Amino acid sequence: MNPPDLSIFPALDEARSFTGAARRLGVAHTTVSRKLKELEAHYGTLLAERRDDGVVLTPEGERLLETARRIEVELAGLERDITGRDHRLTGHIKLTTVDALAWLYMPVLARFRTHHPDIDLSLEIGAELRNLSRREAEVALRATNAPDDHLFGQEIGKLHFYPYARADRPVDAAHLPWIEYGDRDCSQPAARWLRKRHPMVRPQASVPTPLAMFRAVEAGLGAGLVPAALADASPGLVCLSDVPAFSIAIWLLTPMELRRTARIRALFEAFSKGANE
Repeated sequence: MNPPDLSIFPALDEARSFTGAARRLGVAHTTVSRKLKELEAHYGTLLAERRDDGVVLTPEGERLLETARRIEVELAGLERDITGRDHRLTGHIKLTTVDALAWLYMPVLARFRTHHPDIDLSLEIGAELRNLSRREAEVALRATNAPDDHLFGQEIGKLHFYPYARADRPVDAAHLPWIEYGDRDCSQPAARWLRKRHPMVRPQASVPTPLAMFRAVEAGLGAGLVPAALADASPGLVCLSDVPAFSIAIWLLTPMELRRTARIRALFEAFSKGANE
C-alpha cells in the first residue's frame, strides 16, 4: 500500500459518493471502488458503507481519513518549504478570492502584472475559497474578521456595509422590499442588523455574495446591505443610513512557509501600495 492510495478517503468524505470522489481525484469511479476494496482487503475490515444519504466512512475509515489528511498537509508543507526558498521574481502564483474582492482589486493585480511580467498569475474566483494548507492555492484574498492564525497575513482594507436602495424607490425603508444574504459570511451580521433596525420587515429575496447584492439592488430587486466601495460607484443608488450596518476586514493570506518567497513578497507589496493609493 502506498500513501497516494489514502487520497480516496478525503475525497469520499467530502463527496459522499464514488462518482463525486472520482471527479475530485480525476479518475474513474471504478478506480475509487477498486482502491477501497484493496484497502479493505489489506486491513481486513469494512472502511466505508453505502447508505441512503451516500457513502459514509466507518470508524476504521475515519482513522485512515485522519492519517490521509495528515499526510496531505505534511507533503504540502514539504513542497512549500522547498519552493519557499525561491528568491527569484519569476514563477507562478495561484490566488483564490471571491467575486467582489476580485472586482475591487483587479487594478492592483493589473499593476502587479505590469511591474512583474515574469510572474504568471491565475485567479480562482468562487463562493468557496481554495484551501491554502492543502496547497489548492498559494495566496488568498479574503473578507474575514477572524483570519486563520496559522497563516501569514496582512490586513489591507475593510468592507463597510450600508443599506442602499435605488434612488427612484421610496425613502421609507420600512416600505421597501428587502434582500438578504444566503448562507454565507455576511448572512448573520446582515440579519442581526435588519432585525434590530426593521423588525417588521421580512426579506423577499436572497443572494449569495456582496457583488450579487450590489447588482440586485442596482437592478431594483429591493433594498440591501452593500459594501460602500461597490455602491458608491453607482449614481443610481442612495444610501439609507450614515452609519454602517457592519464591517468586514480584507486580508491577504499565505502559508507561513511562502511568506519570504520573492514572488509572494512582491504581491503583498503591490497590495500594500494599492491600499494606500
